[in-house]
Amino acid sequence: MFARSSFSAKALAACLALCAVATPALADGDALYYEQNRQNYISHEQAAKAAQAHVGGGQVKDVEFDRSRMGPDHFDVEVVTANGVEYDVKVDAKTGQILRSKIDD
Repeated sequence: MFARSSFSAKALAACLALCAVATPALADGDALYYEQNRQNYISHEQAAKAAQAHVGGGQVKDVEFDRSRMGPDHFDVEVVTANGVEYDVKVDAKTGQILRSKIDD
């Protein structure tokens, strides 16, 4: 019985270690999907330009593709204006239209 418990503990430890290693790869699933289907979407650069224009200019800090299950696929774009206001802008990944824009708290 001791050997069986020891094996189960080792198996559990191995599984947890594997999950810890595999989890970051799952987070990149949206990026992989974008790369495999990029002909269906605007580019990261186009999304950044649309977001910049929407907030009146500024520096783009980050652009991430988000494959949405509940709405249109979109890019999350962070833009900081010249006066230091940071905006989170959602850009439709197929059309380039602004879906939402808000000041980041």
